[in-house]
Amino acid sequence: MELTAEEYLKHRYELPEKMPDLPLATENFVSIWEKSADVTALEFFGKILKLEPEKFNWQAADEITINFAETLGGKLPVINTSAHKDFLNVEAMLNARNKLAELPPTVNAFTMSAKNEKICGQKIILLNRAPYSNIPTEKLNISEKEWLDKSYTIRLYHECAHYETLRIFGSMRNHALDEILADSMGQIAAFGKFSAEKQKLFFGLHGDKCDGRLTFYCRKVAPSEHAKIFAAVDKVLDLLEPQINTSQSHFELLKFLACKSIWEILQK
Repeated sequence: MELTAEEYLKHRYELPEKMPDLPLATENFVSIWEKSADVTALEFFGKILKLEPEKFNWQAADEITINFAETLGGKLPVINTSAHKDFLNVEAMLNARNKLAELPPTVNAFTMSAKNEKICGQKIILLNRAPYSNIPTEKLNISEKEWLDKSYTIRLYHECAHYETLRIFGSMRNHALDEILADSMGQIAAFGKFSAEKQKLFFGLHGDKCDGRLTFYCRKVAPSEHAKIFAAVDKVLDLLEPQINTSQSHFELLKFLACKSIWEILQK
């Protein structure tokens, strides 16, 4: 059943009745991934995780790296690729599929729960090095290298934020609210502050019209209601910018952005 714009815009998270101590304890499976420090990425996938990397045609295997992110939800492994084909290969391998997902080149990040039976349920961040939201360098007025570096930072903090909502609030969703939250963390890490103008650029948002990735997050809404969502998000970003940029801790910002709906913010 398709949602109305109002139903969609009312999504938010509830604070747990009793907040746990933060950061949360790292999930047990992460200790296995720490063995990746002594081998190449493909050797780790094959010899230690017992996956089957040999089934895939790798474009830049020697540039695949594994490191770790420290989040409020605990430590998490991060797989980094430098070629979109390798990004798709890793995603397929972790999910025990021989066929690559049909994803556009603009999709270069996941916080995923592996479905391969050998590592089933393990949470992993997968990142590919590419311009964020497929935005060309000239629109940011910075060098190509700087934009690629900042794109990596945005993606990393974005995916960490999704993992934090999953572990602290019990869920993460493909929703405008979650994307504003995650991109806010990414923007602050990359640029030192949040910009509503940049966020509209990342979303492909132009008032009540959109030609970018925000359309993907509205798939469960009736098409006739999309313009209402685009207009609401466009307006709420301007309202949120000064609030996001006030001095507050990482968790306070996470809580502020997760526990108040777009609908609620626009009513004030």
